[in-house]
Amino acid sequence: MRLVPPRHCAVCARRRIHQIVSVQPKWNLQRSPIIYHGPATLEKKVQTLHNVTWNIISAAQSSEGTPDSAPIAYSDDDLYTLYRDLIHTDSPSHDVRASHSKETIKEEDFATLKEIEARLSRTATIPGNAENSLTRRLSVQRETVPTLTPPITRSGRGHQRVLDVIESAIAKLQALMASLDTALSKVDHEPIPALATIVSKTEWLSVVRCCVYENDVDAAERAVFLMQKAGLTISEEAVNQVLGVHASKGDTTRLESLMHRILSGPPTETQRDLHVKAYLVRAGHHTPSGFPDLGDSARSVFPTGALDVLHHYEASGHFAPIKSYTRTISTLFNVQTHPSSDPRLGQSAARAHAWDLFAHMRYVAHPTPDAYLYAMMMRACGSAGGRVEPERALDLWTEMQESGVEPTRGAYEAIVLVLGRAGKGWLSEGMRLAREMRERYPERERNQRRMWCALLEGCKRVGDLNRARWILAEALRSNTSEDGGSSRSSSVDAKMLTHIFHTYASYKPPFSRTATRLVDTASHPGAPGQSEACASQTELPLQDQLCMDPTPTFPPLPPQTPSDVLAEVQALFDRILRDADSNTIPISRYLSRPDQGAYADDPLTGKFAGVELRPALVNAYLSVFYVHATVERSIEAFRSLFGTSSQTGMLEGDAHTYLDALERCAVAKKEERGAMLSWAKEVWAEWVRIETKAGSEGYNDVGRWARMVERAHAAMRRVLLLNEDVDGALSLLRTFVDGYPPKAVLPFEVGVPSSTTVDEDPVATGRGTLTSAGLKSPTFSLFAKPPILSTRVRLTNPKPAHPSSSSSLLPIPTTAPSHSVAKPLVRLTSAVGPKDDRVPPIIGFSDVELLHHRLVALRRTKDVGYVKWVCEAYKGLLRQRRERVLKGASTSADVDVEDVD
Repeated sequence: MRLVPPRHCAVCARRRIHQIVSVQPKWNLQRSPIIYHGPATLEKKVQTLHNVTWNIISAAQSSEGTPDSAPIAYSDDDLYTLYRDLIHTDSPSHDVRASHSKETIKEEDFATLKEIEARLSRTATIPGNAENSLTRRLSVQRETVPTLTPPITRSGRGHQRVLDVIESAIAKLQALMASLDTALSKVDHEPIPALATIVSKTEWLSVVRCCVYENDVDAAERAVFLMQKAGLTISEEAVNQVLGVHASKGDTTRLESLMHRILSGPPTETQRDLHVKAYLVRAGHHTPSGFPDLGDSARSVFPTGALDVLHHYEASGHFAPIKSYTRTISTLFNVQTHPSSDPRLGQSAARAHAWDLFAHMRYVAHPTPDAYLYAMMMRACGSAGGRVEPERALDLWTEMQESGVEPTRGAYEAIVLVLGRAGKGWLSEGMRLAREMRERYPERERNQRRMWCALLEGCKRVGDLNRARWILAEALRSNTSEDGGSSRSSSVDAKMLTHIFHTYASYKPPFSRTATRLVDTASHPGAPGQSEACASQTELPLQDQLCMDPTPTFPPLPPQTPSDVLAEVQALFDRILRDADSNTIPISRYLSRPDQGAYADDPLTGKFAGVELRPALVNAYLSVFYVHATVERSIEAFRSLFGTSSQTGMLEGDAHTYLDALERCAVAKKEERGAMLSWAKEVWAEWVRIETKAGSEGYNDVGRWARMVERAHAAMRRVLLLNEDVDGALSLLRTFVDGYPPKAVLPFEVGVPSSTTVDEDPVATGRGTLTSAGLKSPTFSLFAKPPILSTRVRLTNPKPAHPSSSSSLLPIPTTAPSHSVAKPLVRLTSAVGPKDDRVPPIIGFSDVELLHHRLVALRRTKDVGYVKWVCEAYKGLLRQRRERVLKGASTSADVDVEDVD
């Protein structure tokens, strides 16, 4: 007959196991209070309460012994700190992390990791097969002996060792609880969460963060799964830590797998944002490298995967946060047309889709954008390379204020940038908003570089050198230690100096030698000395005038003559070169003032140490010479920087460097044409090298590069024609037509004769396809509009295949075309669609008008006919290409997807 232990014995046994396994701190009221500087965990807050209580008890006991003692007084700050830390116990780590730096949190996490290892190592090493163990005695009653886990395998890394110890402790505890449940199966009892007492929730979060610090995402996932195994409710922050690692790596497969295994309900806003971020990062991994000679760096590609995730979340009823839409719109604005990208999903399509997504977001998910998104859209109104829209930016600015959104510094900088790029009529409004921002945000220690650059955008377009020099002085002054500039990044960078040089180039000095009226010295005998001084001043060579004063000065009065402009610009550029890294740039070859002692007491010393000599900065510097200097001086400055055909220069130019030089040669005066011809031939040789390299990399049909090719060839033809080399200009035109033939504008068979029998199914013809309609309605894959750009109006986006399943909350986008592709429901772009930015180089009549006139004057009828044929060939095929683009249907075979124009 077997004896069944009483009910109270069973409950006591389970409580005993709970006490053995759980390691909880025991408060000792007899020990002295612990000095504590700010609570970091819930246990420390309880310890703080214990310390305060102990002080009160001790003071009360001492006051009873001394009746004349003064009462204990606590300040308001002490009481506020105590109750603030004790009341907010629902999320104890949130307020602490807000006040502590990341380094402090990291140190606390690793300290917690060591505490866990030291505490659980003793528990994990208790012998499981001891004769007097409770497990053994209970198992003997049931005639079963549990199988415990093998000994712990020590790992080399700290967080892995802790995970091994935790996993071993959980396994031992599960075995003990299984044995107890088997022995007391007939006794009713309440379950005690013994597994949850091994490690607290705060300690679990520290373990996960330590795994993330060590960049061990496998260990972080293991920690989350151990929390699930221990029966704990996995905290959202722990899951977000692991998802954040996957999102930063663009590993969408593992991120979605973890969400399927861990999440029991729909993802939270943070998790949905990480899901979208993962697809954006993954799209960035496929970003092709840019073309350095074009000044193009690696840019983003069209984020179709992230867009599908956003629209699928909308269809499931769980909208992504506004931060996800902001990420996606920012990526769309950064898309650059590349030879390997989809022909219809280039920069123009991406920019148009960004505006469409902005309108769609406000219609579907978030009616009121935040200040950051408003600032991004306002900045897009004045983006470089596109049409500046100051009215649209001001509409967004007014709408933001009427919606109650507080303008941030970024919003002010964005609107001032757009107004500056708009030109003369808008610069005054930009200056007013800049003063308003300074009154609202008077912090002088912040870096003002973005605002300075925004104002300089307007200064260089109107030639306002006075304001540009003042901005440069303010930026240099903000770098001083008393303004806090030494602890932050420098306010003066290459971009700002580029704007400064452009302002010098557009500046028109008030004194012009050609507009000066000569006065007879005989009629003014009282000023002979003054006239002689002026004559001696004008007779000095230009180089001597530039080097008369060994110390660079910037007087309050702006430059009055072109020589003064060049003197200031050269002094500024010399200072930039001296502060540059001399180990990588041999500046001694170019400096106009090699005497180092002249700059010993210069207050600008070291101000430009962080400026990088980029090609854009050097091109802006040379543009000042192209406008204000003679041709000889311009050639000298160019060759000193970039060298000649027989001598290597100190810098290497890009495509814009040689294009600017060719266009300067194309506008040479009659007396300058001889010197310009030899220089233009040197520059043309370098341009041909870059053009050949770009063609080998497939940039011939990239719109931005194609327009530069057209400008370079037009400039070189004009240089040859100005020097009476008609045959050379005509030969250059034939070279252009051979390299970029008219058929490249429409690189397929335009049609088939009507008598030709064509099957009903499309027949592949090179890169395009022809239908049975022949010439009437050909559809080319290059001009077929992607489904995501379809302008068909829909009221709802397609829903997931199985809305009731959990997988519908985690959409996995597909790149295959489908008639049910998700797309914006509301668009701001017209039904015509974005412009075609893949047109190869072409020839218009304005490009060869001068050549045509010379050939007509020489009565070269055959050559005149050739020029006319070239213009008409490009014009006709360009018209056909435009028709194909405007009538391009969706790539889907479904008739319902055809665009409604």
